[in-house]
Amino acid sequence: MKTMINKQYSRSIVPKWLKWTFLVLCLVLISCFIYSGFLYHDIQLSKTDGFSQTKKKVLDETELSSIASISRFQGLTEYHVVRGSTKEEEDKLVFVPIENESEKLTIINTKEIISKQNIKEQWQAQCNKCELIEIMPAMVKEKPLWEITYKDNSGRYIFDYLSIYDGERYEQFRLKSMFK
Repeated sequence: MKTMINKQYSRSIVPKWLKWTFLVLCLVLISCFIYSGFLYHDIQLSKTDGFSQTKKKVLDETELSSIASISRFQGLTEYHVVRGSTKEEEDKLVFVPIENESEKLTIINTKEIISKQNIKEQWQAQCNKCELIEIMPAMVKEKPLWEITYKDNSGRYIFDYLSIYDGERYEQFRLKSMFK
């Protein structure tokens, strides 16, 4: 009877090294998830880095009295693109260069440009089986443009730059996927 009692209280079947390996693996996975969370949060903050300084600069140096939105465009030069309105309720776009702060601001009255909706309709007429990613204001070599990003029916990723004033094509980049 004594031998049966001792067998009931014997050690578990799982080896000690396996328990430690499992514990270390769990700690590593938890650490990776925590690090990924902090990294994601930091990347999201970097997307809007400098927007408050841009807002202050635009309100101080232009006739804009309110700002509706700020976005970022990265070409050869990085720009913050500010959409806002004056006291007379005129909508304006302001391109604020980031790297060279001595460079002048480019201010455009939105009445003088083709609307985003018209550019989208023009694009849809030319490319009916394409998948639109984004349309945003852009500045390339000091020329204000619309940047249309989309995938065509061949699966290519395309950056199309059209004049913000008349919709004429300025340049286009087609990227072909190497791996499918």
